[in-house]
Amino acid sequence: MSKSDLADLPPDQIWDETLAIAAEIRDRRPLAPLGPPRRLRGDGVASFLLSPAAARLDPPGLVGAVGQRLLAEGLPLRRVTSGLLAMHPQVFARTLMWDRDDGMTDLARGFEIEQSEFYRASPVRLIHLGAPGFRRRLEGPAAADDFPVLADLRAVGVTDYLIRPLDFAAVRRSFVAFATDRRGGFTDEEIARLDDLVPILSLRFETAMQRQLSDTLLSLYLGRDAARRVATGAVRRGDGETIRAAILSCDMRGFTRLSDRASASEVIALLDAYLDAVTLAVHGHGGEVLKFMGDGCLAIFPADEGTGTGTAGRDACRRALAAACEALTAIDAIEDLPPALGPSGLKVGFALNYGDVVYGNIGSTERLDFTVIGPAVNEVARVEALCKVLDRKLLATSTFAAELDMTDALRSVGLHVLRGRREPTEIYTTDED
Repeated sequence: MSKSDLADLPPDQIWDETLAIAAEIRDRRPLAPLGPPRRLRGDGVASFLLSPAAARLDPPGLVGAVGQRLLAEGLPLRRVTSGLLAMHPQVFARTLMWDRDDGMTDLARGFEIEQSEFYRASPVRLIHLGAPGFRRRLEGPAAADDFPVLADLRAVGVTDYLIRPLDFAAVRRSFVAFATDRRGGFTDEEIARLDDLVPILSLRFETAMQRQLSDTLLSLYLGRDAARRVATGAVRRGDGETIRAAILSCDMRGFTRLSDRASASEVIALLDAYLDAVTLAVHGHGGEVLKFMGDGCLAIFPADEGTGTGTAGRDACRRALAAACEALTAIDAIEDLPPALGPSGLKVGFALNYGDVVYGNIGSTERLDFTVIGPAVNEVARVEALCKVLDRKLLATSTFAAELDMTDALRSVGLHVLRGRREPTEIYTTDED
């Protein structure tokens, strides 16, 4: 049973489960808990792990460097494996394995592995639940077989296996495992050396994971380009620059009615599918999703050189139009719609504009938003609201149409007065709409 499972149990059952887990760990004959390192003076690998060179490595680089350096110093390693629990909406953990013969493998594992028999019967699960580690000899008539993974290791010639936890202060428990294929396995001195290295490995891995976690979470919550800018120092309130960009705004029709009539799980599943379609299309055409606003989305396609994603206004507008059309096709293909949507199904309106926007940090001293503001952003929001009035899936401003310069791609649907404006604006749509 995972920790998340325990959180849903009543107190008495939690206590029973805790006792059962403790008994299972005890019955598996775990090693004694690790103490502080004892014999690191003169250890080349320990010195390397404490050096700036190791600090610059990512987790796969660390695993590979440790395996290669230990092997070069005479420790007969076959494999070094580390499983690092992730903070990611789709990834439970990354399994990093250095093999003396096959090099590095980096495998992302989804959350479904928590329910798999492979995980439930592995020493890794017990490490996650608090075990201090296990050593298993895999040769001779007394070879251990209490974990199914040991048979796989024995099949590739492994004779001795050691797994220890990587205890991090800020993220969940991970592990590192060492395997040798030398007859007789590890010596007592070799086991002691590996045990002494584990606390240093924990510190180094935690630093690397925190750096990677920051990059991942910034990208997930801010967007890729905004995350890059924030990570490189664009953090002051009011910092921003004026860029020229195509702007995409979209919104789901009838969302309030859907929220009132459908279950929460149905609403969330539909939002995920719809926003996934939009995000994949935007990113696929070099755009940047800046924010989700309930059932709405705001994205930009920068045209200025120096942003790294566009070189001209026409190119930016073409990419924005292609992304909107691709997203609409993907949205039309979404299956298993909630019955509460009614016979009209899922309707989404897209609006496109082009112009100057201020791109940067906006907000309070306690909460900042890295986004775009300006008249062009306000206008695209007004055009998006017009989609419902005109019953159109996609509308674009005359500024966007003029910059696009593709008369065969857009056609006028006439002059319309936008909210907050006195003068009418010419609006365009696609032939397919």
